[in-house]
Amino acid sequence: MSSSNPGLPDGTEDFVGAKAEELEELRSLFLNFFYKNNCELVVPSLIEFSEIIGGDFNESLRDYAYSFSDENLKNISIRPDISQQIARIDLQQGSKDKKKYCYFGETLRKTKDSLTKSKIAFKTGVEIFGKISITDEIDLIKLMLLSLKKAGKYKLTISLGRTEPLSEILNGLNLSLNENRRLKKIIASKSKTDLEEFFSSKDLSTKDLMEITNLIEVNGKIECLKYLKKHKNKVFQSSARKIEKIIKNLPPSIDYHLDFSDFPGFDYHTGLVFSVHVVGFGFSIAKGGQYKSMQNHIIREAIGFDVNVSSLTKLNK
Repeated sequence: MSSSNPGLPDGTEDFVGAKAEELEELRSLFLNFFYKNNCELVVPSLIEFSEIIGGDFNESLRDYAYSFSDENLKNISIRPDISQQIARIDLQQGSKDKKKYCYFGETLRKTKDSLTKSKIAFKTGVEIFGKISITDEIDLIKLMLLSLKKAGKYKLTISLGRTEPLSEILNGLNLSLNENRRLKKIIASKSKTDLEEFFSSKDLSTKDLMEITNLIEVNGKIECLKYLKKHKNKVFQSSARKIEKIIKNLPPSIDYHLDFSDFPGFDYHTGLVFSVHVVGFGFSIAKGGQYKSMQNHIIREAIGFDVNVSSLTKLNK
């Protein structure tokens, strides 16, 4: 939000009186619900060394962070994301068992949130670390949806997708990191003209162009999975089966939408990705997915979600 308070920078706001009470009520509601579902509370530091943000897999996260130097001339950043801090903490704990964490806290990003128009957001969420199964995916999504239902009687729609089919295609193109990011943005926009121009400029094969064009069409309800199920690549087939299983386990009151070419959040997800929308608003109030964390050559699979609690306070008005 663009603040009218001359004491605050643009994109920030104060929570006072009823607004502050609502925020506190939501904090208690979410965390108590997560506790009852066997989640361990984690309260990460607001700042950390800039070089650590995002870990070894997710360095692009640093682009969103405000950074400065401390008295020892070390580069320090304010967290733009909490889930990756949980990943760092989990690796530092050294556990090889499955772990389930929850959190609530503020994040600061260089870009404004679409709904609240603020650079600061209060986030809550759950992260699971260990060998992630389809059962974990289903359980986490149910936990997220039930927590949102408890926070308010919203009519929810969940958008679901998997990154594996697109990654299979992109990995074979041998593009640079920046070219890969640019292509992903074009694919997310679903502009076939821009896609064709990109492929022509890089002298890429028409076969790969057709594969991506077909993947963009995997958009809508369960029927759109036919292309993936009939594909000769088993990764495509497996992705379709996993998504089908999740759809069949969604609560009956939840609507859904499938998309295999536009993924929410930061560019570190590998596997299932999802976002939750409220009817009447074009912006997600929660999002998440699978990812990997690594430290000292130790890799941990993970899946998690975060809820933008700041957005919920706007929806309740």
